[in-house]
Amino acid sequence: MGIMNRKETTERGCGNMKGKKILAGIMAGAMLAGACIGGSMAEWQEETKSGKVIRRTWINDEGQSGTAPEGYASVALSYSGTSVTEKYYDAAGQPVAAIGGYYGRTLTYGNKHRVEEIIYLDAEGKKTESADGYARVKIVYTSAGGVTVATYYDATNTMVVVPKLGYAQVKNDYRGTTLTKTTYYGEDKKEIDTPLGYAVMIQSVNKSNKVTGIRFEHADGSAAACRDGWATMKRELDKKNREVSVKYYDLGGQMMDLGKGYGYEEKKWESDRAYTVKRFDLQGQQIAMGEGYTGLRREMNKAGQVIRETYLDENDAAKENGEGVATRKYEYDSAGRIVKVSFEGKRGDNTENSSGYAAYVESLDEDGFLVKRSYYGKNGKGVNICAGYSEIVYKYDENHILMEKEYYNVNGELVKTE
Repeated sequence: MGIMNRKETTERGCGNMKGKKILAGIMAGAMLAGACIGGSMAEWQEETKSGKVIRRTWINDEGQSGTAPEGYASVALSYSGTSVTEKYYDAAGQPVAAIGGYYGRTLTYGNKHRVEEIIYLDAEGKKTESADGYARVKIVYTSAGGVTVATYYDATNTMVVVPKLGYAQVKNDYRGTTLTKTTYYGEDKKEIDTPLGYAVMIQSVNKSNKVTGIRFEHADGSAAACRDGWATMKRELDKKNREVSVKYYDLGGQMMDLGKGYGYEEKKWESDRAYTVKRFDLQGQQIAMGEGYTGLRREMNKAGQVIRETYLDENDAAKENGEGVATRKYEYDSAGRIVKVSFEGKRGDNTENSSGYAAYVESLDEDGFLVKRSYYGKNGKGVNICAGYSEIVYKYDENHILMEKEYYNVNGELVKTE
């Protein structure tokens, strides 16, 4: 067990929602097209007038006309009050549809420059439905920026169920800034079951507005389960609102493992920056966490990043795991990404794992993609690991798709490629 850099969410697929997450689908296309292609920022030239951008033209690496990620060569921008209208053109200056199936859109901004309305336009500048099946979305916020209502409409300004979402409107309730309820509605403004598996998500909170549980309901008010299969989540907190355990249950009230291979983990906090964690099965019996250990102690820095993980035996004493190490140490870059992992033995001494190295360092590019991993021995010098190499170099194409890995020994000689 260890911590790794991963470009993925750590939350479960349903529940534990935040109001601002409703914006994810809405805003995916609402940002002006400075989008990333495979992690690299597209380039454009701007034309301004009276201090406002009135046109963006995309260029390629040779300085010639290029194409934006959305499929057009340039976008013209016009302004009216708090609204901005975009119109898209190809390299010849002719109107062209974006990937979303529309030729332009009007974004209306409200307080704190939040997008409150998006209207999609056809080639003639009239309202049209996008490829997602709606022509207009209206968004209402709390003062803190959480979405309270998002409503979708067709070209006739009638509420419409968005096919990939499965609802026409979503409403969120809050206590303070904590989301307590999300309800989905159909075109008739009645609750509707969505592809998520439910019509209503309810989060229980304590006096400090910390989430302590989640449950779901169908449109008819009966209990529901989400797409991950669980119907209820119970989250235990200590007196300082630190998480102690999270347990998931099915519609019958039986605890679920959600494919993890255990029922739940339980944390015992020593301080705000250190805790021990142990695993239990569905019957509440403690089980091993991994090869050679039954518990884990984590220490964190001020930013909440784990900097040490120590493997524990049944008496909470440091113990070597299946790799032959008792502690893993982590170092981070300014972006919060792990760039170095090193190992210690039971006595706190620098040690090598069963693969023959005491540490590895990862080099990342500006977009966070791994470009090199180097292995080191106890003396801090490069070392050939058991597999016969000391360094891996990762090669990508222009879209950051991994194309090749090159393996070098400690003398800098190429060992193999994959």
